[in-house]
Amino acid sequence: MRRTALITGASSGIGAATALALAGNWDLVLVARRRARLDELVARIAAAGGRAWAVDADLIKPEEAQRVVIAAVGCAGGLDALINNAGLFTAAPVDAIDAAHVATMFPLNLRAPMLLAAAAIPHLAVRGGAIINVTSVAADATFAGCAAYAATKAGLEAWSRVAREELRSRRIRVGVIAPGATDSEVWPAETTFDRARMCRAEDIAAAIRLMLEAPTTASIDRLVVTPPGGAF
Repeated sequence: MRRTALITGASSGIGAATALALAGNWDLVLVARRRARLDELVARIAAAGGRAWAVDADLIKPEEAQRVVIAAVGCAGGLDALINNAGLFTAAPVDAIDAAHVATMFPLNLRAPMLLAAAAIPHLAVRGGAIINVTSVAADATFAGCAAYAATKAGLEAWSRVAREELRSRRIRVGVIAPGATDSEVWPAETTFDRARMCRAEDIAAAIRLMLEAPTTASIDRLVVTPPGGAF
C-alpha cells in the first residue's frame, strides 16, 4: 500500500523539492496558496507515474488547518505523514519588532503546524505515521535581526519535543529538520549572500525523505543540514 504525505508550502523551494523526492513511493497532498504552481507540480508528478492532489489554502487563517486535513484524507483515503514546511522569514532588530512584524510570522511558522498536527493526529495514528517540522538553525544559533523568526522556530522545536513524547504510544514519530542557508525564494533577489554557497532545496528534501523512510525501529529526532563551506 502506498502511503500518503501532506506537504505544506509545496508550491516552491523545499516543499516542491520534497514532493518530487517522495513522488516515487508516496501519494502526495500538496498545500500552498498558489494554486497554479501546485497544479503544475501535480501534473509533473502524474506524468512521471505518481499521484498527487493540490489543495490551495492560506494557513495563516486558523480555520484552514482542519479543512486541509479533511481534504487530504478525502483525496487519498488516509494520511501517513504531515510535513510542516510552510513558513515566512522577515528580519528586524529587536528594538524594531512591533505587532505587525510578529503577526507576519507567528501564525504561519508556529500556530499553523500545531493546528495541522492536532487535526492530523487521529488519522496518523490509524497506521502509525510521522510528523516532520521544518525549522531552522536559527532555532539555536544567533543571527542579528532574526529574533522574532528564531523565536518561531525555537517554539516549533520545543513543541516537537513534547509532541514526540506524547505520541510515542500512538506510533507517531515526530522529527525536526533544521536547515541552514538554503537557496530558495525566501531570500530576496538583492541578497548579498552568495547563493552558490548555500544548500539546495533538494538537499533538504533528501534529509526529509531519510527521516520519513527510516525503519520503524528507529526515530530520527532532529537533523541539521548546513552548507559544508558556510553560506556567508
